[in-house]
Amino acid sequence: MSDAVLRTQVAPLREYRDALSDVMVPIAGLEANDNSTLTPPQQPETRMFELPASVWRAMIACYATFLIALLGATGGAHAAFAIAISTIYVAMFFGTARVMLRHAPPQPGSPLKHRGAILQTASGCLARGEVYGQVLIVPATIAVFGIGICLISAILM
Repeated sequence: MSDAVLRTQVAPLREYRDALSDVMVPIAGLEANDNSTLTPPQQPETRMFELPASVWRAMIACYATFLIALLGATGGAHAAFAIAISTIYVAMFFGTARVMLRHAPPQPGSPLKHRGAILQTASGCLARGEVYGQVLIVPATIAVFGIGICLISAILM
């Protein structure tokens, strides 16, 4: 091919590439081995467990009440294995949070320890009672459900 033909074919490609470069977002660091580039230091996680220990104890008490009520409703031996497995799951749930908290950096005390305290949430400020209500409504309902099952079982037997 002659140089004149090549120039006429390459010229539209250059214009197209120049037009694309105005629109495309540059992507940096697309290398086969990115171990050679240094990444800036990351900021550690700043979210904390801002609930006081009393809320955690109340949740554990609610789940324990539920499991004990189920054990009483089933007569003990019939469902003891299933309830034991459920107890292990509950212990793992609370134990995982405890282990994670012990490996985290030291955290300040909960802002909810004092009366009249508020907790800043993503949807606004919540008073201490509102936070307790939102956090404990499900565990308390589960405990009441277990007690209800136990009472119905006691009445029917």
